Amino acid sequence: MRSLKTTLRICGWCLAFAVAEAGLYLSYRHHDARFHWFVHFFVGGSAALLVMSAVAWFRGRAVPYPLVWLLAGHVYAMVPDFLFLLFGIAHDRWMDVFLWHIRAHFIPGRNITWYLIFLASLAVHLVILARVGDKEPGKPGVQ
Repeated sequence: MRSLKTTLRICGWCLAFAVAEAGLYLSYRHHDARFHWFVHFFVGGSAALLVMSAVAWFRGRAVPYPLVWLLAGHVYAMVPDFLFLLFGIAHDRWMDVFLWHIRAHFIPGRNITWYLIFLASLAVHLVILARVGDKEPGKPGVQ
């Protein structure tokens, strides 16, 4: 059983993540917030989950602070929007280096497709966590 201090620390991380995501959502309040926030959350979150999966696989244990990884993926996917909001830099094709920022808007099925990709990425991550969690101490690598 977790101690109260550990539980409160986890709740603090979850609250900080929720506040940060709410701030990102509000940054889109004048630009179809629901669609734009979700598309970049799903794209950035999917990328973060896959990177976390690869790191966990090679390290043999889960990555620390997974919500920070998800937030970082989301923020990275939003960089072109920050460039526009802060400096007036218009969107252009080169911005696809930020997790397909432009093309992500035009995928068939739009957010439903990205949601399914996010769920698949989450499934991969959970399978990896289950495998590294079952590893016996001292046993090299993940079997």
